Amino acid sequence: MKPLQLLVASAIVAALVLSPLAVGAGSITFSSPASGASYKGTQSYSITGAVSPIPSQPDNVFVSVKSPGGLTVDAGSVSVSQSTGTFTYATATGGSSSWVSGTYTITATDSFGAIGSTTFSYTSSAPSTSYNVTKALVDIEGNLTQLKSEVAIMQADNKGNYTALNTALTALSTQVSSISQQVGTLTTNLGTVQTDVTNMQGQLTTMANNITTLNTAVQAAQSAALAAQTSATNASNAVSSTQTYVLVVAVLAAITLVLELAILVRKLS
Repeated sequence: MKPLQLLVASAIVAALVLSPLAVGAGSITFSSPASGASYKGTQSYSITGAVSPIPSQPDNVFVSVKSPGGLTVDAGSVSVSQSTGTFTYATATGGSSSWVSGTYTITATDSFGAIGSTTFSYTSSAPSTSYNVTKALVDIEGNLTQLKSEVAIMQADNKGNYTALNTALTALSTQVSSISQQVGTLTTNLGTVQTDVTNMQGQLTTMANNITTLNTAVQAAQSAALAAQTSATNASNAVSSTQTYVLVVAVLAAITLVLELAILVRKLS
């Protein structure tokens, strides 16, 4: 593995190992290297194991191999099978001066804090050209496997995101359609209200005209009543004058008759 990749992977593994979230999150057991395994020189091998409990979500295991002196000589990550919880990290021993004889410790930590470790013994030997080719092939294979796993996870995530987006768009379309119908209904109701208001305005105008006409008629009636009252007063005055005249004439006639009777009586006497 390249020094930069090794450093990054080591930092990730160290962060996960030291994280408080790792405590009690689960465990990792190894099926290889087997207990007491021993390697020598440049030799390919696989680090395999299983995460318990099996993760319910996509998971990766970060693997680091440390030398007897605590130096990280190999590190990388692999995906975990969601059906079995197993993982396989293909790599090789040797390849640099960091590989010295002694007991090596393998530590694995997953994305959710599960952790496990195992050991194997290693005997160093002079590096050879054949190892470099083998190591390169193993690294390529491991990187391709990891890339394939990450692409599969990405596709699954994209599929899930697409499904969620499609569902959200469908719901939004339904809501827009419902809002459109409500706006149509509201527009119809507003048209009806506007018609009613127009009709009401016409009725109010008619009522105002009727009130004006009625007011004119009342004024005319008042004028006619006043004229009638005046006429009645005049007629009453006229009748009163006529009665007075008749009474005066009657009195004068009576006086004249009395006088004539008196004269007649005198003559007869």
